[in-house]
Amino acid sequence: MATGMLDTSTNKGGELATNRSQLLQRLLSAGESLPAFMQDMLATQLQVVAGTEAAGFVIERAGESFTLRAVAHLRPDEASTEVRAAAIAAFGNLIKPCVQQNRDGAMEIAGADAHGEPQYCLVTLLRSQGQVVAASAVITRCLNGERAKQRLVSMELVAGYFDLYTLRRATQQTQQIAQSHQHVLQLAQAVATAEGFESAAMNLCNELATRAGASRVSLGWLKHEQVRIRALSHTEKFDKRQELVTDLQKVMEECLDQEEIVQFDPSSQEASPNVTRCARQFSQQQGGETILSLPLKRGAEIVGVVTLEFAAGQKITPNAAAGLAIAVDLLAPQLWDRQQNDRWLIQKTGDSIRYTAELAVGKKHMLAKTIIALSLALVIFIVLYKPVYRVAAPFQFVPVHPSTVSAPFDGYVWELAKVDQSFVQPGVSVVAGQVLMTLDSTELRNKLAEALTRANALQKQADDHRSKGKTAEAVIALEDRKAALEEANLYQTQIDRTVIRAPIDGEILRGDWRDKQNKSPVKRGEVLFEIANRQDLRAELSVSERDVQELKVGQDGQLATTSLPTEKKPFVVQRIVPQGEAKDNDNVFRVWVDLKETNPDWRPGMMGEARVEVGQRRVAWIWTHRLVDFLRLKLWM
Repeated sequence: MATGMLDTSTNKGGELATNRSQLLQRLLSAGESLPAFMQDMLATQLQVVAGTEAAGFVIERAGESFTLRAVAHLRPDEASTEVRAAAIAAFGNLIKPCVQQNRDGAMEIAGADAHGEPQYCLVTLLRSQGQVVAASAVITRCLNGERAKQRLVSMELVAGYFDLYTLRRATQQTQQIAQSHQHVLQLAQAVATAEGFESAAMNLCNELATRAGASRVSLGWLKHEQVRIRALSHTEKFDKRQELVTDLQKVMEECLDQEEIVQFDPSSQEASPNVTRCARQFSQQQGGETILSLPLKRGAEIVGVVTLEFAAGQKITPNAAAGLAIAVDLLAPQLWDRQQNDRWLIQKTGDSIRYTAELAVGKKHMLAKTIIALSLALVIFIVLYKPVYRVAAPFQFVPVHPSTVSAPFDGYVWELAKVDQSFVQPGVSVVAGQVLMTLDSTELRNKLAEALTRANALQKQADDHRSKGKTAEAVIALEDRKAALEEANLYQTQIDRTVIRAPIDGEILRGDWRDKQNKSPVKRGEVLFEIANRQDLRAELSVSERDVQELKVGQDGQLATTSLPTEKKPFVVQRIVPQGEAKDNDNVFRVWVDLKETNPDWRPGMMGEARVEVGQRRVAWIWTHRLVDFLRLKLWM
């Protein structure tokens, strides 16, 4: 009996080992995609724990939050879509707490049935590199929680095969990468060992046809914005005008225009998500071949296109197409260098000139080219342009022919004349000979009277001596009388000069004596009035020492007053006074200019700014000559 039990146990152990071996083989042979593996794993877990329903979810994370996406649902009955959706939602609600707590769980979800067994939900989490990426849940009935935990351990054993699955996937990816690298190295070797661009293109086409299993590979190169066939696999020479070559160029230009991979598979009617009209037409002409066009990129610029043709029914996976695209992208710069070097010197020179011209006038880097163009234009403007250089200087209007009336001798003001019932004062217009002022002549008149009285007395004395025959005494008396008359004439002249008259027609510019009448003293030579014609003006410029050497007699210029800055009047330089004067911390020279045009509103003493045209100078000299002169002086250069 005991032996029989032992045999039974041994048989059961063998069956269990056989089931586990089949289980391992089944899970390891699962599809490459995670949903396919989840489907097989759920079926196995459902069998191991005698479950009634199971669901699998993939966890999609977005920062700290996550969502559950159902990828498998096993349910034995033929439930409706609504019931299945509700069941999947319930599974999701049960799995979320486990994912948040990062641990497996066995949760009681229903009471005992007719057999006295409650219902449990067993949840296992699938991890990759320490992070939860998927979860499975199975509904089962068992006696109690301890039994449920035991079944959870069985589920965890099955879920452990997920590590083997991820390891297998990683190994497959590594193998694919290594194989891809090997292909790239072999393609690069085929290109590197060729002599010249044509040979390199031919070797590349042949190697691609061999490695990818293509029936034909063609390489087109961009020339003047059009693709031209340069190489065909296993074809040394071909006519570039034949229909096949023309159709291939259209397929390549379709890829060039879109700057993306163009793939068309007529057997599955699947194509890349872009325009494939030319590829479809070419495939129909070639008996339903699969067409794959790959752009050759040098940086962001496409320099050519490689088109691969596969026999009808031959499938090209997206991974294979992407691998081929990466391979030709890596080889594109090497091909470009070969094409650039495999040319005549005259062609290289012409292409270099054309490329430089395209860079200069093309659409790329417009901001940089605009800045460079503006900078060059500015440099040319500064160095070559010669505008008229003008020396700026302040000026003041002065009369051309001013007249000053001074006191003829020491005296006193007697009376100030009136013009139009107003006393003579600055701003009053006068005419030549008009009385301006009268000085006190009382003392002079007394002296005149004394001299005349003495002259009369001497005349009588001379007559008396002549009647008595005293000739000598009579002559002496006449000479004394003559001296007295001359003295009287002097006094009379001085009396006449006490009447101050205007020497010229004009306007009184200076001399206000309204509050100085009635015996106000004046000194001989003291200026009483200054008279000038205010319309007869000239400008007196104060030119700095650093600019005076640029000025010459006869140069033209313009000036504007402070009160009328927008009204500019021309002038010509008349005289340059050679003696400098200290003024406002600068040494200035007076320059007199004649005005070609005047303004009736101008007044003597008005100030402004004048600019003298001294000739044409380069802009660079105008902007830098002061600094250069300063440095030369300070550095003694």
